[in-house]
Amino acid sequence: MPTRRGFLKCLGGLGACLLPWSSWSDSFVNNSLTAQASFKNLLPAKLAMLNSYQDTIASYLKRTAMDDISTLTQQAFEGRRAGSLGEEKTAAYLVDQMRGLGLNPLGDAMENQQRNYSHAFTIYPVIEGFSNGRLTFLQGDPDTLRTPSANIIGGLLGTSTNESIILSAHYDHLGIFQGKLYPGANDNASGVGCILDVMRRLLREGLKPKRNVVLAFWSAEEMGFVGSYSFVQNPTILRSGIQAVFNVDTVGNGPVGEFAFWANNNNRAVQAVQTAVAKNKANVVLIPTNGHNSDQLYFNIERIPAVTLMSRDWLNKNHTPEDVPSFVDPQKIALASDILYGAVHELAF
Repeated sequence: MPTRRGFLKCLGGLGACLLPWSSWSDSFVNNSLTAQASFKNLLPAKLAMLNSYQDTIASYLKRTAMDDISTLTQQAFEGRRAGSLGEEKTAAYLVDQMRGLGLNPLGDAMENQQRNYSHAFTIYPVIEGFSNGRLTFLQGDPDTLRTPSANIIGGLLGTSTNESIILSAHYDHLGIFQGKLYPGANDNASGVGCILDVMRRLLREGLKPKRNVVLAFWSAEEMGFVGSYSFVQNPTILRSGIQAVFNVDTVGNGPVGEFAFWANNNNRAVQAVQTAVAKNKANVVLIPTNGHNSDQLYFNIERIPAVTLMSRDWLNKNHTPEDVPSFVDPQKIALASDILYGAVHELAF
């Protein structure tokens, strides 16, 4: 969750200067698939023996959010900074999970009109800086050559293929700075793991949704919500058909039953989350952004119902090297997944 000040003006003109990067989009996925051989060595020994293209879907359905968090916070993922090799390895992991779960690719169209899982965009250079003890990114020179990046998007198609529910989380973090790894376990490997867990649960049930359930992993959130902004400006699904966006960011710390959310009004997504929270006997409150924000922002600006679910104590150890897997509470992750499952199930089935 970056500080939004300093980025909004920059992003306001980004739509006009985004490059198509379609050929890069294809190569990003190809390079990511090549990188899978290396990231498989990072998985637990039993999983490392699996061949993801030969194993059954059951091996993917058995994974958990905590498995995802443990994997994505390892040193080899280099803190998942957008535009880095760590981002590419993370994208490889997410593409592998989507393929293994049998999800339809809903990213950019390739030259043969087939879809892949990546949605390409570019990012401005940034400068690292500290604010109240948190490492943050400040806007760099906008005239400097931008760097390619990509969202990763796939989904479970419903019977009404023109309408979609988006379940999203940003997968990028801060990288390595001054020799220190910023693992980003809570921010936001926790969100990535939660939404993968929801999709695994839906797939285990084997029910066909009425509306598409789209998994969207945004990149460059820490650089000013660039990935989600790029998607809103150039969506790979029918924008008018987006019924709700459930964004998940930093949900794994603090008291188990205490959550918060950001949204600009009491929209359909907010109501579904509130209903699911009540059914799970938890608590959720709307809190002020206080100069911060997350990937629901530009959906709300475009009047698309969207909400970000987070821990009420999300700022604790946020953007520090102490945001490690042991900081994340598995019980809270499980509860967050149950809440998201209930909200998605209410609107998609």
